[in-house]
Amino acid sequence: MSRKTRDLDNAHYSPELIRKYENPEYARRAEEYERQARAEKGGRHGRQRTSRRAESQRNYSYDEGYYDSRNSQGDPARYQEQGYSYEDYLAARGESRQGKHGVSRRAGRGSRKQPKAPRQRKRHRFHLGRLIRNLIILALILAVALFAYILSLTKNLDRVDTSGKNFAINDQVASDLKGYRNIAILGSDARRGESYTGSRTDAIIILSIKRTTGETHMISVMRDSYLKIRDGSGNLMLDKVTHAHAYGGGVDTISSLNRNLDLNIREYVVFNWQAVADTVDTLGGIEVDVKRNEIADLNKWGPETGRNVGSKYHKITHTGVQTLDGVQATTYCRIRKTSGGDTGRAQRYKKIMSAVMKKAASSPTKLSTLSKEVMPEIRTNMTQTQLATLMLRAPMMDMQKSISWPKSYYGGIVNGVWYAIPTTLNTNVKRLHRQAFGQTDYVPTATCRAISDEIVSQTGIAYGNN
Repeated sequence: MSRKTRDLDNAHYSPELIRKYENPEYARRAEEYERQARAEKGGRHGRQRTSRRAESQRNYSYDEGYYDSRNSQGDPARYQEQGYSYEDYLAARGESRQGKHGVSRRAGRGSRKQPKAPRQRKRHRFHLGRLIRNLIILALILAVALFAYILSLTKNLDRVDTSGKNFAINDQVASDLKGYRNIAILGSDARRGESYTGSRTDAIIILSIKRTTGETHMISVMRDSYLKIRDGSGNLMLDKVTHAHAYGGGVDTISSLNRNLDLNIREYVVFNWQAVADTVDTLGGIEVDVKRNEIADLNKWGPETGRNVGSKYHKITHTGVQTLDGVQATTYCRIRKTSGGDTGRAQRYKKIMSAVMKKAASSPTKLSTLSKEVMPEIRTNMTQTQLATLMLRAPMMDMQKSISWPKSYYGGIVNGVWYAIPTTLNTNVKRLHRQAFGQTDYVPTATCRAISDEIVSQTGIAYGNN
């Protein structure tokens, strides 16, 4: 008989099994200790692999001496007799009730509760997609708010309904230029208190915007250009294009431009001297580079301009970049006798327009005042939406790209009247479409060619002197 076994009923059993068999209370307590040991093992290490759990159970089997078959102190009978407790059991294993992280464990029947892990700091993840989405939403809100504000500024304009009007746009031209938005900007010579009706145009500028890119050209047309217009009775005749506004207002002016230059203009804006002066004064003046040959004309015509707009003219004494007030800026637009003629006047109008747009873009707080005090003096057939979109794009426009028309002309007296006669109309229209619209091989319409032939026939002039 081995020393690890004893005889019972002519059979060999371990003392542990014999003890359990003879003392049921001992067997119950031993089983309870074994469950507690397994619970402690699970609470400390979590789930164990099957092979390790089986090995652990073998190591702590009561069949092999309670803890280990090699442990000489593993007789539970002796501990039972000495009041052996669970704390003694843990001490014998070299453990305590404190877990891995110093937190007391509660070992109970079937308990598997694991100790709490150390609290980790929450990490905030950066969501690029969410940021981009929020920025897009913010941009849309700001764009809508800005558009609504600009829309409110245009409500005081003197608006003319031209729906159903014929603007003399050729079908082929409408197709060729559908990618361009052409707008006529007309400076009227109406004085203070005068109506636009019957007034002539001091300046004719076509603002041409390419729809796909926003590329902008400013085409200035000489007011004395000899073209075919409608008279007060609606009959077509050759005369200065500036008279078209006196006969039929903005509609007849843009119809004349479309008929003679093969354009697709449907929108126009008309302003007078008072509107220019009030706009510049509201903005606090604009910077202009005054040339030496312009000073004499400015000081000659300035007092008259001041009387027409109801303000005093301040004499200009030196050349160079300086801030002009409303009366000075308006006079600067008008002069032409010794300052480059009609071509020089058109160039100065463009300078003033560019300076006003630049100053307005940098002075948003003054736009409300402009809306109340200046907008009623401006006449247009554009809707509020059309004008608002134009105002939004204005700060991004390059006003330096300009074209003077006609490029080749004869300036002189014909039948007792001074005209700027295109030489020829056909040639000048070809050049215009090449420069402004990129049409290198443009062929003018039959209407344009017929007018060109009629001009040569009536004046006998086919070659220019400018």
